[in-house]
Amino acid sequence: MLDESLLDAPESLARADTRGLLRGAAESGARVRTAARYAAEAGIADLQPDGRPRAVLVAGPGSVAECAADLLGALTGGSVPVTLIRPTGVAPAAGALRWALPGWAGPLDLLAVTSPDGSEPGLAVLLDQAYRRGCTVVALTPSGTPLVEAVERARGLHLPTTPAALREPDPGTGYGQPPTDAGPYGADPTPPGTPPAERPGAPGADQPEETERPAPGEGGTNPPPLAPGEAHPRPEPPVVGALGTHPHGAGEPPAAQRTNPYPADPSPGALWAVLTPLLALVDRIGLVHAPPETLQRVADRLDQVAERCGPAQATYRNPAKSLAAELADALPLVWTEGEVAAAVGRRFARLLGAVAGRPALTAELPDALRVHGALLTSPFAGGADPDDFFRDRVEEPEALRARVVLLRDRQAADVSDAPAVTADLSAAPAARELALSHDTPISELEPTAEHAVERAAELLAITDFAAVYLALAGAGGS
Repeated sequence: MLDESLLDAPESLARADTRGLLRGAAESGARVRTAARYAAEAGIADLQPDGRPRAVLVAGPGSVAECAADLLGALTGGSVPVTLIRPTGVAPAAGALRWALPGWAGPLDLLAVTSPDGSEPGLAVLLDQAYRRGCTVVALTPSGTPLVEAVERARGLHLPTTPAALREPDPGTGYGQPPTDAGPYGADPTPPGTPPAERPGAPGADQPEETERPAPGEGGTNPPPLAPGEAHPRPEPPVVGALGTHPHGAGEPPAAQRTNPYPADPSPGALWAVLTPLLALVDRIGLVHAPPETLQRVADRLDQVAERCGPAQATYRNPAKSLAAELADALPLVWTEGEVAAAVGRRFARLLGAVAGRPALTAELPDALRVHGALLTSPFAGGADPDDFFRDRVEEPEALRARVVLLRDRQAADVSDAPAVTADLSAAPAARELALSHDTPISELEPTAEHAVERAAELLAITDFAAVYLALAGAGGS
């Protein structure tokens, strides 16, 4: 259930936002300006490229690298293939991920690696592999990190980014908290500089005198000796319910204490710390028209959306809050039209799952009408109610019903290489007709900017805020 009263209570939203998601979304414009300044100081304007690369490869942990590659591919309009190198490993944690170049990568290709803290050893291995293949390499990571040394060994370019913002540990999820048995100084409860002789467990450090060990069979932990030929007794099985059904034998914690042991995705605004220098780079090599003045307009556009979608704005005039309220107890079917909108839709679906804990499906028009058409005639349809109409619904949870979210990018006038959808080729009328004919509600978002990068920024900002509001006003907050 969504607490809609919380949406119009800025103070309560701030208290519920223990992970700083609202601030992260609102700082997107500032991140663009900071990243653009860092790129200029790195001398990106002085680059003299020999020509366009044959392909662009992007690698990095988390959703930032994935979304950056997706948006870059949409903005280039297919003029140059953009490939995301997906990691492999036993867990999504630093040190456990590995990346490998595709077999066709070579001297004509550009590799861009991104890391929020520059500590992934797998990316350093990838840079060494790219150097041996002759690829041009660039690293988007904070200064003074091990990844910077790796890109220097590969004779590549380093574009500094802002380090990942530190936040207070989330009391609801426990992210960033030390173990419960650790003291204020970490695993070792003694302050730094304590002499070894005074540490707990050291010889003579106020330890109790050793007591006499009991004889076998007289108590303690020593079992009595076995008679010749006697087998060890088989331990009794635990009582059902005493330890629960946890695969490791421990009792299953309550639902409120179940947490994801892996790090959460960064705040929504963290994308722009990587996407901005990447846009400045591809502008210099002629892939996307994104000069400094365009990046400045993107920052201004993000600030305008932050004002429209901020927590102080009422729900009825706040597009992000309105979308979050519409998606309460709904299964979002994110339908997109246009390459830029398709990339934003995929990111929105991922944010709904990673931030708000809500499932979402995404597809591109017109194929979405066939792919999701069966959902509109299933029990997820808005008008579906196969049960008795007169049954008691007081104690019954609300059924999950489909709702179409239509993201459109159809501006005809554009100065970039990204293709736009003209009005006479739009599948939006058919999408509306199909949804409404099955009593399925529909929400629409369409940017008003002229440039493709600005349109992407507007759609990204609104959907980012919507996912955050859905997480904060939903059960459990952030």
